[in-house]
Amino acid sequence: MIFMTSSYRTEKNKDNHGPTTGLLKFILPLFALLTVLFSSCTEDPVKIGKDLLPDEDFVHVYTTDTISVKAYTMYDENSVSADSTRMIAGNIYDKYFGTTHCDFVTQLRLVSAWPHTAFVVDSVFLYFLTSKVSGDTAAVHTLSLYETGTLLTDTTEFYSTQDPDTITSLGNYPLPVLTADSSYSVRLFNWVGEYLLRDTTKFLPATEFYTEFFKGLYVNIVSETDPVIMTLTSSDNPLQITVYYHDPENVVYNYSFVATNRATKYNRFLHDPTTAEPDKQIKHINDFVLDTAVFLQTYQGVYTRLDLPSLDEYKDVERMAVNKAKLLLPVHLDGDTYVEDNMPARIYLRYRDSDGNVLVVPDLAHDISFMDGTYHKDIDCFVFNIPTFVQKYLEGKIANPSIELYFPLSADQNVIFKANQNDPTIRFEFAYTIY
Repeated sequence: MIFMTSSYRTEKNKDNHGPTTGLLKFILPLFALLTVLFSSCTEDPVKIGKDLLPDEDFVHVYTTDTISVKAYTMYDENSVSADSTRMIAGNIYDKYFGTTHCDFVTQLRLVSAWPHTAFVVDSVFLYFLTSKVSGDTAAVHTLSLYETGTLLTDTTEFYSTQDPDTITSLGNYPLPVLTADSSYSVRLFNWVGEYLLRDTTKFLPATEFYTEFFKGLYVNIVSETDPVIMTLTSSDNPLQITVYYHDPENVVYNYSFVATNRATKYNRFLHDPTTAEPDKQIKHINDFVLDTAVFLQTYQGVYTRLDLPSLDEYKDVERMAVNKAKLLLPVHLDGDTYVEDNMPARIYLRYRDSDGNVLVVPDLAHDISFMDGTYHKDIDCFVFNIPTFVQKYLEGKIANPSIELYFPLSADQNVIFKANQNDPTIRFEFAYTIY
C-alpha cells in the first residue's frame, strides 16, 4: 500500500497535462494583465480616455481678477421720489457730505362720514407716530404746516427736488422732545379746524375732499441749532389732524383727517455738499473724474457708479457661461463718523437700460441674499454678486456694463469707498466656463 501510494504521487506530479499545470498557465498571464491595469490607475483618472474625445467635448474654466473697474460719484437732481412708505422731515449733517434737508407732502383721507351740520370747534391737534428719530432731539425745532395746491395721484411721478406748491400756511408750532416709536401731539390753532370744516359738502364723496377741496399737507421741520430728523412709516397711519367740536346741544365730538397707508405721498430731499468741512468735501460729482474715493449718500443724494468696460472683450466669446462675478468695495474708515459698527445694513444695485430707465439688477430681483450687498468686517469690504447681470450683458440683453449703488429710504448712514488709484481699491473677480 505504501509503495502504491508513493508511486501514484510520483506519476501524477510528472503529468504535464494535469489540472494544476493548466491552472498555472491561466493564472500567470492573468496576474501580469492585472499588474498592468493597476499600474495604469496611478495616472489621473480624469485623463483616462481623454485622447479618445474631441476637444469640443471638454469644458474649460477660466478665472481672473484683473478686470478694471472705473468708479465715479454721481448725482441726479431729478430722481423719482416714488417710495411713499415713509415720510421724512428734518435735517442731517455730515462733515463729508454736507447738509441734507428732508420734508414731505401727503394726502389727508376721510375715514368716516361727516355726522353734523352745526358745530363749534373747541380744539385741534396734530398727532404723529415716529418710527425713527436721530439728531439733537433736545434742541429747539419748529414744525411748519402748509396746504398744497398740486393734485396728488398714484400715477404722477414726483421728484426728490420738486416744489411742494404751498398755498396756505397752517401755522408754525414748537416740536416736543422726540424719541423713536412714540406718539406725539401738537396743538394747532383752532382756525385750522374751522378751515378744514369750512365746507363739509365736499366730504361726500370722500374722494372730492383730497382731489378738489384739500389736496395735500406739506410738513417741514426747521431747527435753530443742531438738526433733528424723524421718519414716519405710512403702514402705521402715523399722522392725522383731529378736530374736537361740540354741537348746539353741547355734545362733544371729534373728526379726523388721516394720512392713511393708501394716501399718496412724496418726499423732497435737498442736498448742499458745500457745507461740508473743506478738507473732506466731495470734489468730483458728475464730472467722470477717477478720484481715489467715491461716495454713496442716503435720501437720494450722491450715488456710486461702477463701469466695467473690460467686459467688452468677452462679448464675442461663444458658448460662454458666467460662473462668478463678484465686486468687492473697500470702505473708508476714519474712526469717528465712519466706523465698522456703523456701516449701512445693505446696499442695493440698479442699472439703466438703453432708454435711461432705472431697473434693479436681475441678481437682486432673483435673490437678495445671493446678491449680498452687506459689509464684511473680515475684509473691510461691501460684497456684491452679479453673475446674472454680467451674463445678460454679454448676451446683449443689457446695453451697458454699468451699475449704480443706491440706498432704500430706510437707510440713514452714508458710506465712502476707496476706488480707482487707491490702495486697496475696488476689485472684480470673474470666472467663466467655455463649454
